[in-house]
Amino acid sequence: MSKRKYRGFVYTDDLAKPEEFIRFLRRFLSPPEPETVEVGPELSGRVLAEDVRAERPSPPFTRSAMDGYAVRSEDAEPGARLKVVGESRIGEGTDVKVGPGEAVYVDTGAPVPEGADAVIPVEFVERDGDEIIVEEGVDPGDNLDPAGCYVEEGEVLYRSGHLVEPVDVGVMLEHGVEEVDVHRPLRVSIVVTGNELVHRPSELESETQVVDCIGPVLTAELENMGCVEVVGTSLVKDDPGEIRETVEDYADRSDVVLITGGSSVGERDHVKDILDDTFDAFIHGIRARPGRPFGIAAREGTVAFTLPGWPTSCYSTFRVWVVPSLLVLAGADPLVVGFETEATGIKSKREVGVIARVRLTSDGAEGLSRDRSSHFALFRETDGFALVPPGGSERALILPLRGFLNLFDEVERKF
Repeated sequence: MSKRKYRGFVYTDDLAKPEEFIRFLRRFLSPPEPETVEVGPELSGRVLAEDVRAERPSPPFTRSAMDGYAVRSEDAEPGARLKVVGESRIGEGTDVKVGPGEAVYVDTGAPVPEGADAVIPVEFVERDGDEIIVEEGVDPGDNLDPAGCYVEEGEVLYRSGHLVEPVDVGVMLEHGVEEVDVHRPLRVSIVVTGNELVHRPSELESETQVVDCIGPVLTAELENMGCVEVVGTSLVKDDPGEIRETVEDYADRSDVVLITGGSSVGERDHVKDILDDTFDAFIHGIRARPGRPFGIAAREGTVAFTLPGWPTSCYSTFRVWVVPSLLVLAGADPLVVGFETEATGIKSKREVGVIARVRLTSDGAEGLSRDRSSHFALFRETDGFALVPPGGSERALILPLRGFLNLFDEVERKF
């Protein structure tokens, strides 16, 4: 494992490779055990522990793709007159069979009656009492969806490791799936360190105190991840004993512990020493700004992440490094969470890369001012993060924070 030093930090280049990073994490912590849950809205955000197969085909019957008339294509020559002998309504169907010289009216999505092999759209016939006059003919299979043409019974819908999205819930229900096996939620706890921090604005007693904004933000982010359960959040002083006690308590009850602050190289940064003592492996520092104090500590059954104390640095590091890591630890397959585009107004030093706040435009990404990382209000105008490698690049990997563009402006521009 190759390492290099820069301003007091030891960077491990091997862990910059995704496969090495994942292997390191899973060496100490396997995905949580599976549990069976009902398919419904609460399934969104969970990670599948087994493949999910269709219990019924899609469509489950041969259905009409148009409002029209089910016919035998050999009878439907232009000018032919066909007798309408019934109708097939969506949700109802019909027992009527289509014989020679006959037609049955069908709704879009309704079952195509036995004997018919095509559907003539209503706009291609003229109705004359209980008959239709064919204006345009059809070929076998026109305007109908055969049973199982989209998904066959037993076909794999989603593989193990899939992170369930809301639309996936509908797909499963459509195909008759009532229960699935998912990994139990990953248990995560948060330790926020800092002598200057208080919980609420009403607790401020001096101008030197600061309201903890990162703890609630990280908690909200985690609670929005369906594959994560928040065990607890604690605000502790820069006291080695208090930090150690809190970390050890959470480590015994959690799969993952997030620790903000106290992990840099200052006199009051005690977290590194504590993790060195209580965990089996500790990698400290990444070659990127902000976020150099980021680190990973691990022991059998528990992983800890150290995050910068400055709020914007902490949040940037959390979104870029911790969220993908939590998904992997929760059992999900590694995900592509960003895209590459042109990036302007972003500078990167030779030794370290940059995680820059950006505004997204239709032409790419525009770097925002690199103000001090203590001001959380900077995220009001931030659309995402750009990852620029050491030495700089004209292109960057963009990790979206919120919606890309004003949809209505884009529609007006392009349509």
